[in-house]
Amino acid sequence: MPNTITTRAAQRSDIDAIARIDRSGLSTGRASFRDTPHDARSFAAFDPPAGLALLGLVDGEARGWAGVSRTSPRAVYAGVGEISVYVEAGFRGAGLGARLIADTVAASEPAGFWTLVAQCFAENAASIAALERAGFVRLGLRERLGRMTYGPRAGQWCDVMMMERRSSTVGLD
Repeated sequence: MPNTITTRAAQRSDIDAIARIDRSGLSTGRASFRDTPHDARSFAAFDPPAGLALLGLVDGEARGWAGVSRTSPRAVYAGVGEISVYVEAGFRGAGLGARLIADTVAASEPAGFWTLVAQCFAENAASIAALERAGFVRLGLRERLGRMTYGPRAGQWCDVMMMERRSSTVGLD
């Protein structure tokens, strides 16, 4: 079990750790429809001011990350972002994911995000519960939203729970 959980802003120099954490989640076939870990190019979606990313540290070592990327480049959606959270195997269930979600929500509001959306595989009860504890609500189940192209679930259709959190301080005017 971890002794100390902290978060900090993710830097470009963290991409190797982020890719390692991504690989850990992607290997389960239950983390994302994406089939490859982020690299420096794809991670640019989380660069400020259009996005943000935090690194989760357990005893000073990178073991998770979370980010918010814009859902659309259209000006009307400038304050709407999608949250992504990944925790390395062996560190799930220890509070790191919840901490990353809470700190990402807290960082998103000063960055101008008034709505955060999340898309979780329907069977990912731990992620759904952690998001609900952070104020996200279930919008509905999107049945057979996508078909897995890799891993242990290749060829299977997957249901996705759409969730949303509205800021109580940003976007009220």
